[in-house]
Amino acid sequence: MELTALGTLHFQDGQPLAAASGLVVNAQGLWVIGDDLLHLGHFRAPNQRGRRLRLLPGTLPLEAKARKRVKPDFEMLLAWRGGLLAMGSGSLPTRELAVFLPGGGGEPQAFSLAPLYALLRQELGVLNLEGALLQQGVLSLLQRANAGGPGNVRVQMPAKVLDALLAGDALPKTLHPAWQRIALGLLDGVPLGFTDACALPGGHWLYSAAAEASPDAVADGACSGSVIGLADAQGAVLAQQRVPGRLKVEGLAAQRWPGGAISLAMVCDADDPLQAAPLLKAWWPALS
Repeated sequence: MELTALGTLHFQDGQPLAAASGLVVNAQGLWVIGDDLLHLGHFRAPNQRGRRLRLLPGTLPLEAKARKRVKPDFEMLLAWRGGLLAMGSGSLPTRELAVFLPGGGGEPQAFSLAPLYALLRQELGVLNLEGALLQQGVLSLLQRANAGGPGNVRVQMPAKVLDALLAGDALPKTLHPAWQRIALGLLDGVPLGFTDACALPGGHWLYSAAAEASPDAVADGACSGSVIGLADAQGAVLAQQRVPGRLKVEGLAAQRWPGGAISLAMVCDADDPLQAAPLLKAWWPALS
């Protein structure tokens, strides 16, 4: 895989958007979430500074350990019902919020994912949800492998479950999310774990995964690098390519072109609040 660097992400005041963890690309530009921010970044073009859109009130501590304890840990960003949906990882009680940002400049609407995450813990144990995609009314959440857990898992449920939570309704008692383990293998001897995903036409989907030597769902670790993978609707991995270097890719967007080739946009997390996230592009050739 050959990468093209499109620059780094900074806000209009010059401050870096660090710890990028989710990416949506649409006609309005690039939308980037950071896992230790209370704002969403909007960039009209790759080489322009972005504006902040507040998702949650308040401020976060500057000190790293204190910030980690209370940050919402928004790891997933989705195009949703004409707007955008940011979702927490669920790895701590402070990380069970979602925020829906309506299209057209509406006010952000925060709601709790705690009922859903409590249900998922019954099957998966400690949560560390890192990616999400929406296809034909089905929401898929990607659980990143944790020590002692079931490994990398795709969880599927009707998308209307989130619509109900957003509306303030209770979780349906008949909800039984389907889940499957997905083997991603090793990179330089380190297990790969999901970091993001995006949908493709026809049921296929792409995922990013990083080889991070982390002891649990909360602590950061040394990253050996990342891969981008292609899976089918049944969750079978069709192909996997290594991303050059030791980048931790955490945000992924894609577009399939006539002929089958796929253009990729990626943002990365350096686990450093002072280091602006890089924006990268690459091509995935059509499968023969």
